[in-house]
Amino acid sequence: MATTYKVRYKNHCTPQEQIASGGRYYLDSDCGRKLTGDAETSATLSATGTLATGTSISTSATQIASSKDFVYVKNTGSTNVLVTLDNSNYLILLSENEAFASEISTSADVRVKTRSGTSTIEHFTET
Repeated sequence: MATTYKVRYKNHCTPQEQIASGGRYYLDSDCGRKLTGDAETSATLSATGTLATGTSISTSATQIASSKDFVYVKNTGSTNVLVTLDNSNYLILLSENEAFASEISTSADVRVKTRSGTSTIEHFTET
């Protein structure tokens, strides 16, 4: 039986304009309103999707996804976790209970590690 997990996110944008160079920013007079909304998407676990919980992470890089279309990583430990999508630039930092989710290129090589010590994560990938 397939299990459905929902990923909820919200997006907010307030258009601004700058009247004079180096001057103050004001709400965009052309728009005059906020662009806002939320969306909900769900992924159904199938033969190609996996959810792993309690994965131990250390200072050595651990590969959690390659040739995938979607990845979700949540730091369930107390030590910060670093995430890379290309196995070289660890640009995403997840503190305790923070998560990262993204639709990614199938050529991405998602790896996680800590700067020091160990932590635990849960992660979901879908092709």
